[in-house]
Amino acid sequence: MRSRERGSVTAEAVIALPVLLLAVLACMQVCLLFFAQSVALAAAQRGVRAARAHDADHTSGAALAKRYAEQTASGLLTSISTTSTGDAATVRITVRGQSLSLVPFLPSIEIVEQAAGAVERFTTPEQAT
Repeated sequence: MRSRERGSVTAEAVIALPVLLLAVLACMQVCLLFFAQSVALAAAQRGVRAARAHDADHTSGAALAKRYAEQTASGLLTSISTTSTGDAATVRITVRGQSLSLVPFLPSIEIVEQAAGAVERFTTPEQAT
């Protein structure tokens, strides 16, 4: 090794290592975002399934969605709130939360997912047409 090349590996590592670590953190952050979105959507769908039942209360679906998101997210989705809207024929559950941020100086990203469905009701053959 020539004397003028001494320390070149160290200099390359000092430049490349932080870039590599930031790339890994960015990939992990994207994975956390997808996980948070999946949990929020699954919670909204579970809430809709509960609120769609015959004579069910719309607010019970929102409460179930919030409970599901809190148990499933394990702290990776914070500040979870749910809302329920709908009428006699449909119900819509919206789940909001903040995803965990791993990248320095990046604020947490708001996650909003919603699901909707028709409310179950009994009908007679004459009403179905």
